[in-house]
Amino acid sequence: MNAGGGCNDCHTHPSFAPGGDPFAGETEIINTEQFLAGGRQFGPITSANITPDENGRPAGLTFEEFEHLLRTGREPSGEILQVMPWNVYGKLTHLDLRAIYEYLSAIPSLPDNPNPGP
Repeated sequence: MNAGGGCNDCHTHPSFAPGGDPFAGETEIINTEQFLAGGRQFGPITSANITPDENGRPAGLTFEEFEHLLRTGREPSGEILQVMPWNVYGKLTHLDLRAIYEYLSAIPSLPDNPNPGP
């Protein structure tokens, strides 16, 4: 999730806490206050909040919906994810996707990011 996946880069805004931006030569400090709560803008698209909902489901998805989304790039509604690199995640094994889902189920649930931006 944090090393090879890059989920934080798109689903946390801003990605780093003040004073913790490694791209500015600072020691990395992840923005835990909005960790994976979405809000990063990609033109007209806003990254989703992938923290657990009130039922403990990441982004409100069952595991079957989550796996389908990561394999096909399609939301349960059928809408295609334009920015999400689902074509990369879709190549992961069933167990890898299950591990990501379980990790996301275990992190704190956060409200949508109140400060979306680029």
